[in-house]
Amino acid sequence: MLQLMPDPRRFFDKPMFRQSVQQRRCLALADGFYEWKRIDEKTKIPHFISLKDGAPFLIAAIYEAATELRPETYALLTTGPNKLMEAVHNRMPVILDPDAGKRWLEPSAITADKLAGICQPFPEEQMQAYPVSTIVNSPRNDVPECIVPVG
Repeated sequence: MLQLMPDPRRFFDKPMFRQSVQQRRCLALADGFYEWKRIDEKTKIPHFISLKDGAPFLIAAIYEAATELRPETYALLTTGPNKLMEAVHNRMPVILDPDAGKRWLEPSAITADKLAGICQPFPEEQMQAYPVSTIVNSPRNDVPECIVPVG
């Protein structure tokens, strides 16, 4: 994930990202994501975060086309946490409602202020977060148990 916290306007300071946000905006579709809450130096507890109603949602992203030296890539944008996420981590993906998703994909140039307006924390009252098993720590474990609440 690409961190845009605390001020997304700083995104325009980095030439590599400035061009992507102007010309290669896209959306990622998700029904949840994981974040790890740090308890101490050695202990992190994975959490599954989703919308309360279980509906899929949009995440603002940018992409880079493949070249001879690297494959096509994309990065999810992040922003500061809402109150729900604050208890788990210091950032969260830029989750967009359908109207904000349309604004994100508009082909016109995007200003720093417009980007800052889009990169707001999603309303916490529409989200849920709960601890899950550490089986999510391995990408080989793509099983339903990854989103079962524990503890």
